[in-house]
Amino acid sequence: MKRKVPAAFSRLLFLALVCLAGFIAVLVSLSGLYTPAQAKSEAQENARIVLEIRTTASRGEIYDRNGIKLVSNEPHFTLMLSQFGFDADKRVQILLRALKLLEAHGVPYCDAMPVSSAPFSYTFEEGSAQEARFARFLSYRGLDPDLDAFEAMRALCVSYLVPASCTPEEARAVMGVFYDLYQSDFSASNPYLFVKDADGGLLAEVCEDPLLRTCLTCGVRYERRYETDALSHVLGRVGAIPAEQIGAYRARGYAYSARVGLDGAEAAFEELLRGTDGVETAACLADGTVERILSGERAVSGKNIRLTIDLPLQIAAENALKTHIEALSREDDAVGGGAAVALDVRTGEVLAFASYPDYDLADFSAQYAELLEDARKPLVNRALCGLYAPGSTFKMCTATAALSDGIITPDTVIECTGIYDHYAPDYLYRCWIYSERGQTHGLLRVDEALSASCNVFFYETGRLCGIERIARFARLFGLGEKTGIELPGEAAGVVAGPEVRQARGLGFYPGDTLQAAIGQSDTLCTPLQLACYVASVVNGGTRYVPHILLRTENAQTGAVLTQTQPETAASIPYTKENLDAILSGMRAVTSDGTAKRVFEDYPVAVLGKSGSAQVSTGKANAIFVLAAPADEPEIAVCVVLEHGGQGSNAALAARDILDAYFAGKEE
Repeated sequence: MKRKVPAAFSRLLFLALVCLAGFIAVLVSLSGLYTPAQAKSEAQENARIVLEIRTTASRGEIYDRNGIKLVSNEPHFTLMLSQFGFDADKRVQILLRALKLLEAHGVPYCDAMPVSSAPFSYTFEEGSAQEARFARFLSYRGLDPDLDAFEAMRALCVSYLVPASCTPEEARAVMGVFYDLYQSDFSASNPYLFVKDADGGLLAEVCEDPLLRTCLTCGVRYERRYETDALSHVLGRVGAIPAEQIGAYRARGYAYSARVGLDGAEAAFEELLRGTDGVETAACLADGTVERILSGERAVSGKNIRLTIDLPLQIAAENALKTHIEALSREDDAVGGGAAVALDVRTGEVLAFASYPDYDLADFSAQYAELLEDARKPLVNRALCGLYAPGSTFKMCTATAALSDGIITPDTVIECTGIYDHYAPDYLYRCWIYSERGQTHGLLRVDEALSASCNVFFYETGRLCGIERIARFARLFGLGEKTGIELPGEAAGVVAGPEVRQARGLGFYPGDTLQAAIGQSDTLCTPLQLACYVASVVNGGTRYVPHILLRTENAQTGAVLTQTQPETAASIPYTKENLDAILSGMRAVTSDGTAKRVFEDYPVAVLGKSGSAQVSTGKANAIFVLAAPADEPEIAVCVVLEHGGQGSNAALAARDILDAYFAGKEE
């Protein structure tokens, strides 16, 4: 959803700058925010004052891998209240005049003081954080924190020299600003953002008012503008520093009023996107007008970043999830959300990273309460944080463990009798084909077992391997542990084994090994882990650390500053013979096996594996992993549909993503 700055904005900017010319000499390219610091009295000469002027840097912009802009900056005029010129004997008069001016221009000022208008009463709940903050405010002014609202207001008015001639409404309004100044740690080095969005007329009147212009300064702040309604979980948000992190950010040189990345790429790449504020020394007239810049450093914009994301592919992935989940939901309302991840198997670059349901970043604040209460949990990034049993997609891991350690060979034959009876009568697990059709798969090699997704073959293979070997290879593939992607909040997952059960005070039994071998038991993985896993199978055994940052660029020149290089996390010990057996089985999945109806006429040969992972309630989760082209894989995809039933349902969504990928290659 693209948003354009109105054409009138440019004209308003020009007119406002003309009005401000006598007050500010430098406001270049909407990049400056002027906040006078403490005057240096010893430097006064000929009725002039030397000031430090801080200019706020704009945040770096975000692009996709092809240079499509995803996040930009939208400028807004501001009024900052500085301590310079805000003299104790004039400050009430200044605030009253400023508030009346705001009212005349229809600009509301909403303070945070928890006191109603006259007759005064507290608006906080007893024992709340608001009550504690107001009590600290009273103590700061040397007042009894237990005063009732009327007495507190009367005492505060005396403390702040509010004249008795003020009406109760005026006194309440002025005290509201003083309360906000206290809460924001207002000081010479930390000016207060008095008005976030000021029009040209308001700015002009401030500049023309001898009283107001001594302490109210004009500038520009930047709001993030989202150029796409996709990627809500990936891009993340910018906002005020969380209260519990203020100390840490202040130690890194951030102002109290700074806006920082809160999640997603905005948080992950905060240090790159954050610009460097400028500090300039200026010669000012006694009334605060900037006469000329003497020296200093200008603000430097943050670095622009390019993500590895391919926006058209991302949109296709989001649409595929939405289309197929909603279609399944019409048949069964138990169907929940889902996730899709696409990777470049040669580098670990994340090409698409989708979670459904999602939300609109541009309207996040307005929708937050509704999003928080939504039972479908749209705020959760399922691709990064969703934990799912991998089901039969795990069978390549079991096969790799058995082949690599010589437990079986590509020519080993195991018979599927429909019911696995090695541990009878304690465990009598059935193959899916026996449960659904009363049939068996007969004699199978490993490639045939992968194609048919035969449970009995992998029960026996798992028993021969043992849980320690299966778990070791699962971790080698990066399952059950964080991948190391840059995005914050990644879930680790679990690999089944005795230690997991012991931590819960439970035992681990032979039947648990059989279940673990087919991707059930306690194993839980994220869709991102599963995509990395299938990518490392099809590329010959190299597991890359997935990354979403492609490169950084100079915001002014576009010059490339840094380029992310592929990083190897692990190597899986495949021989050509063993790898060929597994890839042959995955190729047969889409040509003759469980996903034949989805891919039998597909123009590109596809490697795949379906999974139908049982859950405690409702239908099984549908999972499908693939890579293509089969001969020289470029892209790996994982799709998970919660309560989606058969893995072939997820395969349909994965095919839509593949369609978009190869359509892009043809352009």
